[in-house]
Amino acid sequence: MPTTTTTAAQAAPAPAAADVTDSVLGRHLLTVRGFHFVFGALGDPYARRLSSEPEAPGAPLHEQGPLLRSSLGAWVTGDADTAAALLSDARLGVRHPGSAGEQSHVHDNVWETWRTCHATPLPEDPFALPAAGHARLAGLVRPVLGPVSCPAWTVDAERAVHRVLDGLGPASAASGSFDLVADVVRPAVTGSLAAVLGLPGPVRQELAGLLAHAGRALDATLCPQRLPDTRAMNAALARVRHLLDGVLAAGPSADATGALLAVAGDDEQARAALPGACTLLTVAAGELAAVTVTNALLTLLDHPDQWALLRADPDRAPDAVEETLRWAPPVRMHSLITQEPLTVAGQDLAADHHVVVVVDAAHRDPRLHEDPERFDITRPRRSGFRLLPTAGAGYDEVVAPLVRLQSAVVLRAVADRLPRLRLAGEVLRRARSPITRAPLSVPCTGDRA
Repeated sequence: MPTTTTTAAQAAPAPAAADVTDSVLGRHLLTVRGFHFVFGALGDPYARRLSSEPEAPGAPLHEQGPLLRSSLGAWVTGDADTAAALLSDARLGVRHPGSAGEQSHVHDNVWETWRTCHATPLPEDPFALPAAGHARLAGLVRPVLGPVSCPAWTVDAERAVHRVLDGLGPASAASGSFDLVADVVRPAVTGSLAAVLGLPGPVRQELAGLLAHAGRALDATLCPQRLPDTRAMNAALARVRHLLDGVLAAGPSADATGALLAVAGDDEQARAALPGACTLLTVAAGELAAVTVTNALLTLLDHPDQWALLRADPDRAPDAVEETLRWAPPVRMHSLITQEPLTVAGQDLAADHHVVVVVDAAHRDPRLHEDPERFDITRPRRSGFRLLPTAGAGYDEVVAPLVRLQSAVVLRAVADRLPRLRLAGEVLRRARSPITRAPLSVPCTGDRA
């Protein structure tokens, strides 16, 4: 069975992603991708998820016990109790213990280390903050865009979403044909995000194109992207960061960015964390909200009785969002690293072991929900239960309230303004997207109300 150990060389800072040559980076991406295909073809359920379309959520995982060891070296669970315990355990994090700088294994010999985590190096990686950095980020964001404070920005988000629906192209309005992702969901999410954060017009216009590339970062942590897509992704992330630096430098304003500046005040550490916070709120919240809304609408259209419930009462949108987060979560796998030895589900795990929580499988654990294979927006909320994508110390915990807000606003508006929405063609999803399964194109018809 493969094992991993941290050496002094591995703990040293790795070269920045931009400094890695195409030949070195391309070889690394192909090697890890090859592992996924080979072990997936041999029947490893985790490798199969990374290399191809997954089977029904949870089926092979629930049959193999609460924790299994993948041929890729990772410990994997789809068990609800084990997943919840792992995500709330401070002895797991998103970084290798003792490592500094970017979490990259481009120069490792993966044949020896079996490090298939952090598959794609990311520049200035806000997606792999140490625990202290994450706590600082959460403390900065919570007063402005936390579970209690986020609803204050609902009106700003609603205005932006309705502007998108008002402007649905004349040709689309005349024919009743449009692409749900390109013409409605992505513009609505980007517009509402820009309205809440107070991004100026030129930044808003550029952001839509950048997020199409930057959003790949959420999948790239476990799934190697093609070399050209990796370079485009890293360039987009760097450009988003540059644009947000300019917005922050403009000073206080009457929007969420201005409120974040006020919370940071003169605290140098908080000020230093602001660009990372805004990057996550832009890239991660934007991508996760777009995936959540599209998944919700696709599932609702596939369940006409549920779509009828929402159309009759658009204020059920938050309930539809919660059930979508359970049924088709935008984060389908969480990648963690043990920071010290621990015992999980009867298995002894050493420090620096890779652990993967398969979220969609855990959400359909029959011990957690009655009739888990049924999509039901009237499903009662369980007291004290948190959906797994928002549990634990991950970047999603910081952006989850904004994702929920945007998703509910867009769903409510679409149910109200496009009640005759219908699929009109094949749904296409982004390749190499095992974590988000991000929709690329959803041809639809439906006159505006």
